[in-house]
Amino acid sequence: MRSARQVPPARGGVRPIRVSVSDFGTLRAALENRFPTLNAAALDAIFAAGDVVDSRGRSLDADACAASLSQGVWIYRPIPDEPPTAIEVGVLARGDGWLVADKPHDLATMPRGRFVARTLTVALRRQERNDDIVFAHRLDRATAGVILATSDPAKRGMYQQMFSRGEVKKRYLAITGLPAGEDVAGLPGQEALGLDSAGALDAKRFAARAHKNVAVLGGVDERGPYLRVTSRIEKRGMRVFNEAGAPNAETIMRPARGFIPEVSELARAAGMQAWEVEPVTGRTHQIRAHFYGLGIPIVGDPLYSGRFAARYGLDETPPGFAHLQLLAQNLEFTDPQTRELVSVSSRRGLEYAKSVDGRN
Repeated sequence: MRSARQVPPARGGVRPIRVSVSDFGTLRAALENRFPTLNAAALDAIFAAGDVVDSRGRSLDADACAASLSQGVWIYRPIPDEPPTAIEVGVLARGDGWLVADKPHDLATMPRGRFVARTLTVALRRQERNDDIVFAHRLDRATAGVILATSDPAKRGMYQQMFSRGEVKKRYLAITGLPAGEDVAGLPGQEALGLDSAGALDAKRFAARAHKNVAVLGGVDERGPYLRVTSRIEKRGMRVFNEAGAPNAETIMRPARGFIPEVSELARAAGMQAWEVEPVTGRTHQIRAHFYGLGIPIVGDPLYSGRFAARYGLDETPPGFAHLQLLAQNLEFTDPQTRELVSVSSRRGLEYAKSVDGRN
């Protein structure tokens, strides 16, 4: 049986990255080639801090022979986004080897690119003092709500496999409106969106408005009327697109009973509607792309023509603009260890959603 490869431990919740150096003379020359944006002073500081290590975490000298380091070289990269104060993460539930966090808007799930310390993974590792925390799935940086993390490597696989096998029920709350720049033409918001005065769905009206590659079917079950939306989603660049071909994405959408727009005049002008959403599959940006494909993008969505959205790429949503109005509201799964049913709901809300009794 092959032994596990030894990897240096994380520091401050951030794991080192492995660097290939075998084709260069000295270790410093290898790093100069691998990280051309690091100037001489920055490289000096990295070596002086002991941030270049071998598989056992031992510091390496800049003039070490790169070819001799067959077991690998790791570097603790400079952290470009260290926050001035610790990021507090709400923990909603815990179990043996897992926990459920309540993610805020505008916080990436995992370290990548310019987001390292300002990520949910690093913040939670620091808060829990556990560098083994890894999320079993992910949420978009712009999406808020419940997300399951594993805290024990020995148990990680069984929770990740729940998601890959489709055994986790996920429910979202979304607030949609007409695309930015489009008027409702005097119709009440519900009527413009294919809902009658009682809130019942007219699937044919949704289908007539939908993108040609998006299929829409209506139905009614014990929970009331719903839309079943399917398409083939393909990712290109930062966005996904509803393409021609066999469907690979499916979403169930229901008008959210018990929720009304917080600002009625603004909501009418934007044709806003609250939805409970259940993704049957888990494609990147699936919910966002399906609402966009119906011609009613999620409010605050900069990639898919959402109303009141800030420019895409900002680190935080500035005042006067809407966060992406998409909340991962509930997770439900059977714990593979105890066989008990676990249901966890977010304590967060959305700017344009307010329950009928006034609670956010």
